[in-house]
Amino acid sequence: MFTLLVVEDERWIRKGLCETIDWEAEGIRLAGEASDGEEALRLVERDSPDMVITDIVMPGMDGIAFLQSLRERKLSTKVIIMSGYSEFEYARVALKNGAFDYVLKPIHEQSILDVVRRCVQELRKEREAKAEMHTLARSAREAMFLARQRLFDMLLAREPYPAGWLEERMSALRIGLDPGRVRVFAVKIVDWGCKAATAKDQALLLYALCNMIEETGRRFGPLAAIPLTDPKSAGEADLAMFQSESSSTCGREPLIASELPWLMDKAGQMLGVRMSIGYSREGDFGRLPDLYEEALHSVSFWFYDGGGNVYSAESLASALQSDSPYSGPAGWDIRFAAALKVGETKLLEPLIRELAQHIHDRKNSCLPLTVRRGLKLLFQNVNQKRNAAYHRHLSSQDVEAAPLEVPLCPLDAFQDVLLETLQRSQKSARPARSRKWIVERALQYIERNRDKAITLNDVAEHLYLNHSYFSKVFHEEMGETFSRYLVRSRIDKAKKLLKETPLKIYEIAAEVGYNDVRHFTKVFKEWEGLSPAQYREHGL
Repeated sequence: MFTLLVVEDERWIRKGLCETIDWEAEGIRLAGEASDGEEALRLVERDSPDMVITDIVMPGMDGIAFLQSLRERKLSTKVIIMSGYSEFEYARVALKNGAFDYVLKPIHEQSILDVVRRCVQELRKEREAKAEMHTLARSAREAMFLARQRLFDMLLAREPYPAGWLEERMSALRIGLDPGRVRVFAVKIVDWGCKAATAKDQALLLYALCNMIEETGRRFGPLAAIPLTDPKSAGEADLAMFQSESSSTCGREPLIASELPWLMDKAGQMLGVRMSIGYSREGDFGRLPDLYEEALHSVSFWFYDGGGNVYSAESLASALQSDSPYSGPAGWDIRFAAALKVGETKLLEPLIRELAQHIHDRKNSCLPLTVRRGLKLLFQNVNQKRNAAYHRHLSSQDVEAAPLEVPLCPLDAFQDVLLETLQRSQKSARPARSRKWIVERALQYIERNRDKAITLNDVAEHLYLNHSYFSKVFHEEMGETFSRYLVRSRIDKAKKLLKETPLKIYEIAAEVGYNDVRHFTKVFKEWEGLSPAQYREHGL
């Protein structure tokens, strides 16, 4: 849809142009009308219509002055001039001043439509060309972004490269960093907020955050920000920034450090994320992986204090030298794997408390990144031991339990989050489920949710089972399909309530999981041959 402004000092001509032509049929919406050039200019500046049809001779600002004003303001609205034969020289001047075309008076509908349609065709081509340019520009930016990401991934992984290659590659990718003087910043998202429901959402937020960081930091010197794909940093940082400040900051705080709290607040307001930032000391590109490790150690203090802060590696030098590996309480992985095999929460809770307390007791002797890496190894051992026991009892229909992972939460919440995760993952808590056990848990779930419109898929997901397999097991163990059992059990419950309580029909319907009382009445009558009201009055 394109927009049109009509400018004419004679009211009857102006109204004729606005009301006698079916502009909507032409894909055009009338944006307004004006009686002189000054009023028209105000409307164009406010509404930016695609086209203007204007008389050339008007009181005050005429059509020529109107066109000149549009050019001075660099407004792209296309202008179609109306002129009489005696004003033809004016029309020529108008064309020189950027008018799209002119129409001679008296105005005929077909002649004005011919010009407007040509104008619309040109506008459409311009829009398509502009959209194509936007697409090409976006593709170029994305390609540049990915190429930069690949370069830093390679540098952080210490991949070899020939002499002169790095300088050439950085120049091609417009990376102005000083290879002899760089500092690494690691960013950890400690709370993704409500805008990152999927991995794609998170990737888009990281891309936007990279742009924000580059806009904020480039006034302190050249920099590049990239999302992290290195497995080593998985879970410990989400993106990295590399910066060379305009003057050496060796041995002192980088200039951008004072802006980082503001940047984190701005990211919270605009993107809905909460984050921490840690940075390394200054060094050259040959030490980039070591500087990256320093930044990871710095930012990982979010695990101890909950995050939302800026952390410097300057104070970590002595701590890094005295840091020792973390392996958890003695024999904890064996005991925890055994508790998972039994699947009882009362056995898991004290072990989780023991682990959380063990980490708290070592906060002063172990750096948080060392603890989290130790936890990953500890949980890997648990997974291996659990899976070894699980496979000894595995049936052909069962699916292997999901691996236990280190929760992405601060230490104060570690115990609660880990326990909640395990409670939700009942499949992990029971390596070998018998068919009878599956049906028993299904019936318990149905009974607890009698007042909800649950489905077979709801129950299967609750039990962490494939819905087809669950349907087959339920049918074979119960002698009837899940859907038939669910309806029958609801009708039985409804009959009991009809006999023993004074509840109204709609209240009973809600009590047994039917939000629509008419649907409940229909189903009840199909099963019992009587409506609920008739059953209450005459039922046995």
